Amino acid sequence: MRIGKQKVELLNPQSYEELTEKIEIAGRVCYQSEPKGDPEKFIRMIIKRGHESVLEHGSLTFKVRTNRAIANEIVRHRLASYSQESTRYVKYDDIEFIPGEKLKDPNLENLLLSAELAYKLLLTTDFKPEEARDILPNATATTLVMTMNFRELRHFLKLRLDKAAHPQIRELAGMILEILKEKYPVFVEDIEKYPVFVEDIEK
Repeated sequence: MRIGKQKVELLNPQSYEELTEKIEIAGRVCYQSEPKGDPEKFIRMIIKRGHESVLEHGSLTFKVRTNRAIANEIVRHRLASYSQESTRYVKYDDIEFIPGEKLKDPNLENLLLSAELAYKLLLTTDFKPEEARDILPNATATTLVMTMNFRELRHFLKLRLDKAAHPQIRELAGMILEILKEKYPVFVEDIEKYPVFVEDIEK
């Protein structure tokens, strides 16, 4: 049994300049105007006006490592494409868990170990991995690849950085936000983490 951490990796880094220029060209079709050499200014304008459908012309793909519970929340965002690790076809020998903070207590980790032992025991009988997986908890680690356009990314971040969101999905959303702020700032410069974000994750 292993206790892991959530991770986010950007799989398709793109040129910021080319991406913003493409979105400006697409957006200016609506106004029959020509690019003026400042795509960031144009993108700020369309975001301010709520004309965010133009942002759908750009998208990013992320590889996400999280647990089954949080993955179930992520895939509820329907305007995206997902590919996820299959517990039907993957047979686990050393199970990784990514539990919430309370389950990281050494006394409670025994519950996860018990689930792993039960899973392995079932596999020694006539249970297939797709049947034995029913014994695994939501803390079981999983990997998924998701592709979202910038409009949906903004929607995802606004919902999942909210104080009411689950702490683990807030942590993931924060990782995605940091990547975007570093590489594609104009799309998220109006989106901030809540001041209590880091404190909440550390508790």
